[in-house]
Amino acid sequence: MRSLFIIITLMTICKAQQLKQDISKDSKFLDSKIKNPEFQIEIDNLKKDYENELAELKSKFKSEKKSLRKRYKEKFKIMKKEFKNSKNQRIDFKKN
Repeated sequence: MRSLFIIITLMTICKAQQLKQDISKDSKFLDSKIKNPEFQIEIDNLKKDYENELAELKSKFKSEKKSLRKRYKEKFKIMKKEFKNSKNQRIDFKKN
């Protein structure tokens, strides 16, 4: 039992490290070091702009995902109410 716990813990740690590496790959193509300081500043600014736009996209996607979930939750509630009402009507109809 203890060895199983250790194995699961190690697998979880490895998976978390892989996820962290995947996140850092997003802007890795802009991690260039150049001797020309002016050009390096431009590259650094480009990287910051990229990361800012990426963060905006992620937050926009997150908010769209939340609103989509909210809409479908509402639809699901309506369907449940309709089903309940129709079920009650059928039961009432069978009783009469």
